[in-house]
Amino acid sequence: MNPVHNNLLLAQLYPMKRPKKGEFPPMHAGYLKQVPPRAAAGTLLKKTMREAQALFGKLNEAEGNYRYAPGKWSVKEMLMHIIDSERVFSYRALSFIRGDRIGLPGFNQDFWMEEVDVSNRSVQDLMKEWKFVRENTLYLLKQCSEEQSVFPGKASGFTVTPRALFFIIIGHQIHHMKIFEQLYLPGLNNASTAL
Repeated sequence: MNPVHNNLLLAQLYPMKRPKKGEFPPMHAGYLKQVPPRAAAGTLLKKTMREAQALFGKLNEAEGNYRYAPGKWSVKEMLMHIIDSERVFSYRALSFIRGDRIGLPGFNQDFWMEEVDVSNRSVQDLMKEWKFVRENTLYLLKQCSEEQSVFPGKASGFTVTPRALFFIIIGHQIHHMKIFEQLYLPGLNNASTAL
């Protein structure tokens, strides 16, 4: 049997276990605490994407440009940050699944956001992009065997495993969705009732 095909079958047969302490940077522990217990990574990646589409998918242009305070990201900028972060975490997972032993650099979200221009992007366009990124993350997850899921790699100077990265993607999204619900949504609701 083809080893790649065999890995795909193994990944589908064995749900990925949760990461243990030492498989992720301490700065990401908060994201992992956000992840619901017992659900599989694939199930959560699909579920959280549906939740994001329901939460953000109907926002109009004015709502996409809303900031809850001066100097804070707009809704569209926050979406771009989530997309960028998922791309970075997925690349790290791919690198470690493939057994790469080269340490990967960190990324400074604030520097990245200085170069983001979403002025000509709609929320719907960003959601479409995010959906494609999420589909790629799911394809990567499907080919990750249980053995590969614990291959250690280095990113930002910390040890991290592919399985930790898949769950970090989920927790990072949940973190930002909670921020949206707590800080953005009240202002958006007030603005719509004032019309």
